[in-house]
Amino acid sequence: MTAAEAGGETVTRRPTLILSGVAAAAVLLALLAVGAGTTIGLAVGSVGAVVFVVGLVRASPPALDTGAVLLFVGLVVGGLEQTAVEPTVVGTMAPVVAWDLGHSAVDLGEQLGREAETSRLEAVHAVSSLVVGLLSGTVGYAVYVVVGGSQPVAAAVLLLLAAVLFTIGLGAQRSRSAGPGDSRRSRRH
Repeated sequence: MTAAEAGGETVTRRPTLILSGVAAAAVLLALLAVGAGTTIGLAVGSVGAVVFVVGLVRASPPALDTGAVLLFVGLVVGGLEQTAVEPTVVGTMAPVVAWDLGHSAVDLGEQLGREAETSRLEAVHAVSSLVVGLLSGTVGYAVYVVVGGSQPVAAAVLLLLAAVLFTIGLGAQRSRSAGPGDSRRSRRH
């Protein structure tokens, strides 16, 4: 059910618009970074971007996960072929930010509805995620420059891969801890 009656008003249980828009912009940024790499990376990244956007439109967390992972794989493949590390570092943080904001858009939309006044909450969450992504990318790039400036781009890609896998692990732990009383599951039955 996509809408529920609440006190005479219709509540649309769809992802919120602000977080969805920022997540889609992050996907576009990641796709631009993938485009600096190989054709195979661009193809995989493009499929990931499409799956992610479909996940946003359909409010499907598994599609968001799949899209973000495919986008990241496209970045890794493209990054391994690049000589410049900067597009890879920037591009790798973008799917993580998109993944976080996409899930938040879906969760917030399911809990409060799209019509609820959540712009301040969404703006704070979007800025916080962007700042964390920017700081993570800056630290990763600084480590690359200081420690391995003469190392190949693959070293930076593998460092970022480890960070993303850690993030995915945290997300999996969060979803396992949502027990049988999880509001999403109970509402869909």
